[in-house]
Amino acid sequence: NEHLGGKGIEVLHHLPGVGQNLRDHPQVRLIWEVNDDYEHLKDGSKRGATVAIRYTAEGSELHNDMMVHHTATVPQKFYMTDGEDMYKGVGMSACLYLQIGSGELLLRSSDPQVQPHLNYNYFREEEDLRRMRECVRLCAEVGDGNSYESIVTRRIQPTDQELKDNDLLDLWILKNATTSHHISGTCKMGPESDSMAVVDQYGKVHGFENLRLGDASIMHDCVRANTNVPAMMIGEKIAEFIKQGK
Repeated sequence: NEHLGGKGIEVLHHLPGVGQNLRDHPQVRLIWEVNDDYEHLKDGSKRGATVAIRYTAEGSELHNDMMVHHTATVPQKFYMTDGEDMYKGVGMSACLYLQIGSGELLLRSSDPQVQPHLNYNYFREEEDLRRMRECVRLCAEVGDGNSYESIVTRRIQPTDQELKDNDLLDLWILKNATTSHHISGTCKMGPESDSMAVVDQYGKVHGFENLRLGDASIMHDCVRANTNVPAMMIGEKIAEFIKQGK
């Protein structure tokens, strides 16, 4: 009520869960410089993610809560680089696949053309940060190992100093964390007895008739996978419910 009222928007029904519980798969990218005879530098068609693993972090109660994927070629910086240095790197992305913390989506204006404010709230929970530190160090150990010595010349980021010190590594993670574009959960499914639930088991918005949601926002948490196929499945299922009159 307060948030919408402050934007001059009339509140028809109080649903405080709208925009809350924002979930995602935060990730950071480790980058190594490769030597000049690295095969992928000579064949641009081979660029892209080549292999990925899911695993459970040490001491975690959440199964398969982490993911690492190796990228065949990446810029040496995580932004556009020109010229010959464009793809002289290989990378590993350390991904937190099941967060404890959550963020929120808020309006900046009553104008629907104005982009909303996304507060991802990454790594506010110490356990999220601890698991990501472990994952980054695992990636560094693999990339610095014997299997890569014929490919890489040096690790660009993070530095050895950052890897050795928890506080420095935390700063590096917070500075470099980015989205996997798997935003979910801001209108989560649940019974009306849950004050933060927005839709019921059929995607119907609590307190309204003939209004449903059928996308990743109704997930109560982010799936431990890419959200593309689950989002399509949700849309198909909600469409089926509509046809069945549920």
